[in-house]
Amino acid sequence: MRTISLGSTGIVTPQNAFGALPIQRVSEQDAVALVRRAFEGGMTFFDTARA
Repeated sequence: MRTISLGSTGIVTPQNAFGALPIQRVSEQDAVALVRRAFEGGMTFFDTARA
């Protein structure tokens, strides 16, 4: 997976992110399952910010 550097912080993260805002619309149980599945699939960058 391609990585990027976040500005001058030295933090390197995968280019692809999990946009977590839409999981507000599902049950807590489903949201937890989605996040766990994404993490287990290798996702490590979770975008939780509103616009």
